[in-house]
Amino acid sequence: MPENGPFLRRGRALARRKPSRAARIIFAAFLAAAGALGLARLFGKSLVLERLEIVGNRRARTEEVLDALAPWLGRNLLTLNLTPLAQRLSRHPWIERVTLAKRFPDGLGVRLVERRAVALYREGEGLWWLGSDGRLIARYDPRDDRADYILVSGQRRALAEAVALLEELASRDPEYFSALSELTALPGGGFDMMDSILRTPVRVLRRDAPEKIRALLDARALIETRGWEARTIDLRFADRIVLVGAYGVGNSL
Repeated sequence: MPENGPFLRRGRALARRKPSRAARIIFAAFLAAAGALGLARLFGKSLVLERLEIVGNRRARTEEVLDALAPWLGRNLLTLNLTPLAQRLSRHPWIERVTLAKRFPDGLGVRLVERRAVALYREGEGLWWLGSDGRLIARYDPRDDRADYILVSGQRRALAEAVALLEELASRDPEYFSALSELTALPGGGFDMMDSILRTPVRVLRRDAPEKIRALLDARALIETRGWEARTIDLRFADRIVLVGAYGVGNSL
C-alpha cells in the first residue's frame, strides 16, 4: 500500500464534493442582499444631511442662515447639489461670498464672507448701510453695529465716488478721516465734508481732496491768526483756498 494512501484517497473524495447549484444560488442571493443592505445604509440613513457648521457670519444672523438652508435638511448628502444652496444664501443682503463643503457622514460646512459697511447713506428719512463697493446693503439697523459711521448723502450715482474718496482719506490721512462726520455729494460735482477739526463745511473734488485737505490743515494756524471766519471753505480751485463768508464775500489763500 502506498504511503498515506487512505488519507490521499479521502482528500480526493472531499475535493470532489462541490456545493450544489441551489446552495450557490442561495449564497449569492445572501451576498447580494447583504450588499444591498449595506448600500442602503451608506446612501440612506448614514448620509442624511443633519448638521450645519456655519462660520464667518456676524451681521447675517445664524437663524437666518439656518432658515435659508432648512429645505435641504434630511436630503442625501452624497448626491446633494450644493449650487442651489449657495444661490439661496447669496440672496441675503449681507452675504458677499459662500463656500460650502460636505462633512461626511451627515454635515455641511458653510463659510460666509460678508459685505463690509463703510458708511451710512441718508435718503430722505431713511438710513442705509453703504458697502465698500459703493452699493447699498440693507436698511440701517442699530442692532447690527453700534459703532459711529460717516453719514453720506446726495445722489445715488455718486456713491461709488464717495466711497472711493473715503477709502483714500482713510489710507492717506487717518487723523482727518477719524474726525470726518458727514460727506455730501454736490449736484454740480464734488463733495461737502464736515469734520470735528475745522467745524466748517469744506468743498472738495475727488481727484485732489487729500492733498487739498492737508494744505488746508497746514494753513489753519494762519487762518486763525488773521481772524478769518468762513461759512464754507472751498478747495475746488486749482491754486487757492477760498473762505466764503456769510454774505458770499470771502478771502483766499
